[in-house]
Amino acid sequence: MVINPFRNRIQYVVERLLLSGTLSRLAVAAVLIALVAGITGMLGFLVALGSEQSFSNPFEAIWWAFLRLSDPGYLGDDEGFGLRLVSTIVTIAGYVLFLGVLVAILTQGLNEWISRLEQGLSPISAKNHVIFLGWSDRMPGIIRNMVASEQSLLHFLRRVGARRLKLVLLVEEVMPMHTRELRNHLGSDWKAQQVILRSGTPLRLDHLKRVDYLRASAIVLAAESRGPGRSASQSDNSAIKTILSISQSLKFLDSDQSPPLLVTELYDARKTLIALHSYRGPIEVIAGDQVVSRMVAQMARRPRISHVYRELLTHDLGNEIHARSCPESQVGTLFWSLAEALEDTILLGVARSSAEGIVPHLNPDADFRFEKDDKLICIARDRDVSLTPCAKTKKSWPRPERELEKVSRGTLRILVLGWSRRIPALLEELDSYQNQLFEITIASREPLAERARKIGHYGVKHERVRLEQIETDTTVPEMLAALRPEAYDVVLCLASDVTQSVQEADARTLVSYSLLNDMMHGIAFKERPRIVVELLDELNVALLDPEQCEYLLSPQVLSHMVAQVALRRELNAVFQELFNSGETEITIRDFHRYGLSEGGEITFPEIEAAARAHGEITLGVIKATERFDPAGGTHLNPDRKRVWILETDDLIVVLQG
Repeated sequence: MVINPFRNRIQYVVERLLLSGTLSRLAVAAVLIALVAGITGMLGFLVALGSEQSFSNPFEAIWWAFLRLSDPGYLGDDEGFGLRLVSTIVTIAGYVLFLGVLVAILTQGLNEWISRLEQGLSPISAKNHVIFLGWSDRMPGIIRNMVASEQSLLHFLRRVGARRLKLVLLVEEVMPMHTRELRNHLGSDWKAQQVILRSGTPLRLDHLKRVDYLRASAIVLAAESRGPGRSASQSDNSAIKTILSISQSLKFLDSDQSPPLLVTELYDARKTLIALHSYRGPIEVIAGDQVVSRMVAQMARRPRISHVYRELLTHDLGNEIHARSCPESQVGTLFWSLAEALEDTILLGVARSSAEGIVPHLNPDADFRFEKDDKLICIARDRDVSLTPCAKTKKSWPRPERELEKVSRGTLRILVLGWSRRIPALLEELDSYQNQLFEITIASREPLAERARKIGHYGVKHERVRLEQIETDTTVPEMLAALRPEAYDVVLCLASDVTQSVQEADARTLVSYSLLNDMMHGIAFKERPRIVVELLDELNVALLDPEQCEYLLSPQVLSHMVAQVALRRELNAVFQELFNSGETEITIRDFHRYGLSEGGEITFPEIEAAARAHGEITLGVIKATERFDPAGGTHLNPDRKRVWILETDDLIVVLQG
């Protein structure tokens, strides 16, 4: 094979030009057009010599050829066979060059430009927007919660001075499935102009600048999705690394510019302080495993409280927890003078800024007064948040001199089916309850040595929890029956995190739940253990029987929290206070403990007064006769004019503290 260096050089140069972009390709096409016009023009000049259509000079012939290259309409204007033949050749070449090459180059260039836009590589120019870093399976749920919270969103936009919500997602690579999932989750709330997708990583400063992060009102860093070989520790470490990267870039801020709020979700609560110390600006950390463990612990101890959690921490049911700025007219007034005067809103307390951060004051003393910049924490329906007192007000309740005596609950026997990374946090939470003992049996395929290592690594000494570990497969009927679940008070079906996917985890949970239902057939309802199920996909909730169990959809709860904290950062401290095992928490009481009697007619304000006499704020009523309806008979923040008739097994939802 003979190597031709000159030809190879020409081929290499043309190749590089064609691959250098649209302008280079157009330049190559222009050179080809000039060559064809020059060659065919000179050929036409020679053919036409001595004829009536001869050209005065070669340049006129080249222009003649160029006109026929660019416009086939000139074909037929020439005289003589030779000139017509050349004209035909030039016209055919024009079809190839102008209609073929040029159109192809322009079309390809336009496609590349649109593709670049679709990939999200161009920078944006925005202000007071919300940035989401990374993509996880909960991202659509977080955005849906944020968009659906009308009142919180309205106050957020007023506070930051924006006319409409603008959401920017910085993902590793923008793909059509991102838009498709967002569209499916948001439904009628989907607005293409409201959501902007950009490709990039928060570990690179130029990619952060691509989403105009310094002018954002909030940055949300959700926990990474689960997957094969991806542990919770790796996700948390990656999140902290991202926080450090963003914090380092804040040195580019102007002197009068404040850093954006960073809301991050971690799995392990023990890494919260690391995250807080890693960011130079305002930051709120939501410890997902701790939050879910606290709720599961409360659900194990208090029947039917799951309905309260679902209503307060989702947009699908009536009431939510809101934060509102204290009206100027209320500054300096007593807390209870306003709390008693609200008709459609239940006031829980305030969130107050201090040197230590945001401190919630829930169910405060009788002499507690509002201060400027207080954030009022209340329960209300999203459309009915009103802090305007009604015309008629009652005398403010004094601080009660008597509180309900704490009842020793004895020993609670709990069977845990499946292994989850949240179990060490759950054991720590249960061990924090002073007036109760727990006997817990954990049954899972996870090796005993591995479980013991993880529990020991958490570093908690259990004083009120007696633990037994069993290695078995709870989806096998014989193995589950050998555990004798009917002998326990509560059976927890936890979502496993050692499976390959969310659907596989829910499948194992649902199989165990179905086997439990079959085993309990024939046992009286009050004699059965209560079944508490944790699911990861809301589509699987329809497979549960509300008459047989209570459930917690943990991703939905966490998505709601992340969205609400991004809109109102003071809610994070409130959530930590409410869903904790401390002095102030949401609980459920037997109405007899307040001196209320059965059968008589009573209004909600009268129930409030009875609970307040014992230092508690009434949130709602749970009717036992309605336990199997979708809300579990739970009526939070009910109509003040409704008349109630309390019956056996009815309960009162209160905030104690």
